[in-house]
Amino acid sequence: MYTVEELSKVLKVLGDPTRLTMMKQMEAGEQCACSFVDCFDISQPAISRHLKMLRQAGLLLERRDKQWIHYRLNETSPFYPLVTDLLANLETNKPSCDCEPNCAV
Repeated sequence: MYTVEELSKVLKVLGDPTRLTMMKQMEAGEQCACSFVDCFDISQPAISRHLKMLRQAGLLLERRDKQWIHYRLNETSPFYPLVTDLLANLETNKPSCDCEPNCAV
């Protein structure tokens, strides 16, 4: 069970279409931050802000590899089952994007 405050915080973070689409893309596996810059028509600082919010909510984990940062869903989050249920019912029109060729995945 979740408290009202905890669930409200997570739902607020997931309520943004960009962040929800990012989560849907990470459902397939780890994604480099650079892949999101290529996918969305927004700046790199805005992408970083979205990823930071998801990470602070405990929904993402990050892995650093030199200058690249890779993100994945946090399977240890108490909200992971809820998130995966939401993502399973989400239909998106955005294609899965690939990292830059020189990105070390």
